[in-house]
Amino acid sequence: MAPARSLADLRPGDLAFGPIRGGAGLLVSAGQLMLGEGFRVGRLDVRHVFVVVEASADIGTFKPSARCVEAEPGGAIESTLRDRWTGDYAYVRLPEDYPGQADDAAAIAKAMIGTPYSFASYAALAAWRFGWKTPRLERWIGRREPLIQIRESLRVNLPREAICSVLADQAWSLTGKRIMEGVAHQCVTPGALAARLLEDDANVWSWPGRVTA
Repeated sequence: MAPARSLADLRPGDLAFGPIRGGAGLLVSAGQLMLGEGFRVGRLDVRHVFVVVEASADIGTFKPSARCVEAEPGGAIESTLRDRWTGDYAYVRLPEDYPGQADDAAAIAKAMIGTPYSFASYAALAAWRFGWKTPRLERWIGRREPLIQIRESLRVNLPREAICSVLADQAWSLTGKRIMEGVAHQCVTPGALAARLLEDDANVWSWPGRVTA
């Protein structure tokens, strides 16, 4: 696998880390403060995670940008990546365990459009992180919707609530790839996810704004 050198090189299933945008900023900042969350790599300040779901297209003179799915309190949305190839972002490509796994992850992320989260999501994750690891709390964090069919051979229970890092992790883990070993289902924070992915040399990172050979 080669790193992406522009938005045109991004593929469905790629994950991205970067700053918080839009009206969710205050809620997310307060939630991450509760989690004691913070992770930096140079200019990259990991506050938000999203999943690439569509590659850039070239239709005549119209070149729509790559698109992503990202969590929002009122429900996950699909957004353009047009202005997100800057040094404030980093992108990571995970190796597939089977052909088409990345496309499956993108399809699961699309199926999570509309999945909300609340301040209670952060409170529950904070309680878990700081030691209140009870079965009742884990059941609440791990609440699921009924099974839905993504593809003919892929049926999943989507989370009822998902902050950005849970959405990104679930998009891949529901395809069978376990990223966060030793972590209860859906107890995933942005910084922990970024740190785990950086530890695995099989993942290929792209750093917009950096000069590479």
